[in-house]
Amino acid sequence: MKFLFTILSLILFIALKTNAQTGRLVKGVVKDSTGYLLAGTNVKMLTGTDSTTVITNADGSFAFNNVKVNQFSLVFTSIGYQALKRRFILQVDNKPAILPAVIMKTETRMLNTVVIADVNPVKMKEDTVEFNADAYKVRDGAPVEDVIRKLPGMDVDKDGNITAQGKSVTKVRVNGKDFFGGDVKTATKNLPAEIIQSIQVIDDYGDQANITGIKTGEPEKVLNINIKQSKNYGYFGQASLGGGRDAIPGISNDKESDRYVASASVFSFNGNRQLAFLGNLNNTNTNLFSFGGGGPRGGGPGGPPGGNNNSSNGITTARSFGFNYRDSWGKKVTAYGSYSYANNSVNTISSTIQNNLSNTNPSTNTQSNNQQDDKLNHRVNFNIEYKPDTVNYVKITPTFAYASTNTNADGSSLLIRNAQTVSNYTFSTLSKSTEPNYGANVLFNHKFNTHGRNFSVSAGAGSYSINKYQNPVYTYIDGARNAPLNQFINTDSRTDSVGTTISYMEPVSKKGYLEASYAYHYAYTTADKVTDTLAGDGTRNNYDLLSNNYNSTFITHRFGLNYRFIDKKYNYVLGLVAQPTILNGASVMAGQPFKTNNNTFNWAPTARFIYNFSRNQSLSVNYNGSSMQPTYTELQPVTDFSNASYPVQGNPDLKPEFNNTLAIRYNKFNFESGNVFFSNLSFTKTDNRIVANTITYPRNYAPNTKLAGSILTQYLNADGYYSAQGFYVFAKPWEKRKYNLFMIGNILYNNNVSYISNVDSVTYNMTTEKNIAKNLVLSQGARFRVSITDVIDAEASTTYSVNTSRNSIKQANVNNNFRSLNLGINGKSYFFKDWTLSYDYSKMIYYGYTGATNPNILNTYIERRFLKGNAGTLRFSVMDVFNENTGYTTIQNGSYVTQTNSNRLGRYFLLSFTLKLQKFAGKRPAMGPGGMGGPPPGGGPGGPPPGGGF
Repeated sequence: MKFLFTILSLILFIALKTNAQTGRLVKGVVKDSTGYLLAGTNVKMLTGTDSTTVITNADGSFAFNNVKVNQFSLVFTSIGYQALKRRFILQVDNKPAILPAVIMKTETRMLNTVVIADVNPVKMKEDTVEFNADAYKVRDGAPVEDVIRKLPGMDVDKDGNITAQGKSVTKVRVNGKDFFGGDVKTATKNLPAEIIQSIQVIDDYGDQANITGIKTGEPEKVLNINIKQSKNYGYFGQASLGGGRDAIPGISNDKESDRYVASASVFSFNGNRQLAFLGNLNNTNTNLFSFGGGGPRGGGPGGPPGGNNNSSNGITTARSFGFNYRDSWGKKVTAYGSYSYANNSVNTISSTIQNNLSNTNPSTNTQSNNQQDDKLNHRVNFNIEYKPDTVNYVKITPTFAYASTNTNADGSSLLIRNAQTVSNYTFSTLSKSTEPNYGANVLFNHKFNTHGRNFSVSAGAGSYSINKYQNPVYTYIDGARNAPLNQFINTDSRTDSVGTTISYMEPVSKKGYLEASYAYHYAYTTADKVTDTLAGDGTRNNYDLLSNNYNSTFITHRFGLNYRFIDKKYNYVLGLVAQPTILNGASVMAGQPFKTNNNTFNWAPTARFIYNFSRNQSLSVNYNGSSMQPTYTELQPVTDFSNASYPVQGNPDLKPEFNNTLAIRYNKFNFESGNVFFSNLSFTKTDNRIVANTITYPRNYAPNTKLAGSILTQYLNADGYYSAQGFYVFAKPWEKRKYNLFMIGNILYNNNVSYISNVDSVTYNMTTEKNIAKNLVLSQGARFRVSITDVIDAEASTTYSVNTSRNSIKQANVNNNFRSLNLGINGKSYFFKDWTLSYDYSKMIYYGYTGATNPNILNTYIERRFLKGNAGTLRFSVMDVFNENTGYTTIQNGSYVTQTNSNRLGRYFLLSFTLKLQKFAGKRPAMGPGGMGGPPPGGGPGGPPPGGGF
């Protein structure tokens, strides 16, 4: 009992002693000189020999618990602000203390004496999310792409394509200016990470919107890479050379093929003048540039989408180089532009199963195809910006692009309907096409002396052409012989367009503005198609029914009137848009003229609302309406038999589509925990949606034997189409982002509309049904990343995806439920200081794909850095170690469901050497006595040089 009493007395004494030592709560708030609350500020409390650091939260407040002293100092540090130290003396008691507001001044010179405990990794401002590159450490010599892989909401696939917050990044800029015409992978794969200050993800509405603030239409996702000021002078150069084989001696007996890579990149920085040169030669599916088609609604064939090693369909031999230039011509003119060249050869072997939907005549088409494409691309972009004074701005942008494609394809097609062979044939196709595309745009903006009054006008003109020759040859084995056996098809199309946009903004109150805009667009398209057939005696005959001369004029006017209100916390735009369109067309086919005249009028409200809860939490809502014209293929009233089983016929009576889009975005970053949450949701409803009407003809169709047994695609306008898309990412870091957990989800729902028609085999009467295809694409993924500089940078991931469709026209024995599970681990381990082991393993498990295997893909390399400054790197790579690389894709719409299996680059090994040389400085190097040392003209200490970076 005495022992128990002693223990209880001791516990009571400790409790009383602890309570007597309990300190007080000390809290306060940090602002800048304008009253803006500074979240993310480091606040360090100094109490004698002890110190404690906290970070201000979203409302700029901070708090210290259990402060046991009455006198202490606080040190405040924040990026972009002068460091501040304050001494405080409190009353002798334990009451909570609220300190006076702390006001920090902006920093006008470089901080060189303040050591910041941690950088602010994320900043948000309306349409921009900015990531501080120093917060996402990578190994010396790594490209910018390695930094992007670590950013919350960003994803880089194995081809180097980038998505940001669920949407594809379509353009990259460096210091606010297009780099190599905005080509995405050119910058991210070649710029060294150590020269990067920050990376911005921007919803970009175009040059005119960036100047005026009047934003209409759908924005592009643009990546802007800002260069550190300390890297404004100097150079960076890198060259690689490597060789290898497909088969590995002692491991595989596969037929050997040589693999090779050769690349070089040089970047030169001299203040305002920046130069870049890139070159690449390889047969490992690595493309230096991406070239897209220039026509409407997807355009014609351009270059390949760009690949990286063995993850692209087909086998590619790539030859490419390019040059980028930027400089200031005096104090008022900035010029920048680029030239890109690519000459690629691609061999693609694929097999496709296509289930054609129909209530009465369902069919299955099995195709095989071996295709060789030789693609040539040139692209020139140039920009001249002229700022004669502080109120006027002029930008002139000429562009030119040229693409040509030569294709040789061989394959077979078997179409089965109701357990009977409809057609069975082999084919060979030779096609050649050229696509020149050129234009120019001029932008002028004038700011009046009155605050907020602004006038802007943009005018442009361009021409886009497709000249295409096709020679499809069919050899029928069984079934209907509908298409001509040997065709010579020449198609020449050209679209000339001009347009202008005028905007004016007038302040009507201290925070309110009236915006008026007008846009005009005129496009004239000509499409001449001539089809010849080869007779049995070898003579060529013109086929009038497959030839025509078509032209169309598409004119749109867009009138807009908005009211904009701008406050510190929020801003909104409310208005109305009216858009009349005129579509006229004329055609002559087989001597018979056709004319169409479609006039439509659409109007839609304009609404945009942005609320900034803090500088790191925002909500935006945006609604807009826009029209889209039909392509000449959809309008041209002639039958195209370049694919015998699936001929296509245009409809000259089509109306333009009109899209109504609502988009909601919510972003939040928590300074205290480091948690990041990005989300967006969009909904689109389309009036007069251009949809397919697939007509199934019986094998014995007598009125037109060319259509017998085929499935003809025509086009109609229909209402009822809508789509919804959602995305979210949640990132949870620990230990200053050494450990990160990412949860990522995507959902896409399409309510597709199509028409299914069938021709009776006896009466030849046609019946047509409307099909509603409800397509759901869903994916959920999780990633866990460990990033310890110079030790390990690794990530484990898993993604489960669903692609399913329900059709109102029911059809048995057609699988429309496809799923896949992707398990992976990738990373780099660093050891012995200069050695690196890289590994990228993924296991794909497919559900619902006919004949699909579940490949194990492992790419790995080991490398050694050496020479002074780690200038040299020797690497040994083995790609697709298990030789199981294959590609499976599926497409579902209201007319068919397809599964495609394509070849990909398989196992190979490669030994390569890379030499890297670099030297940078923050200012122009001194020239000695009488030289030209000192900072660049016009750039104050710590301030950016005129014109920025590239």
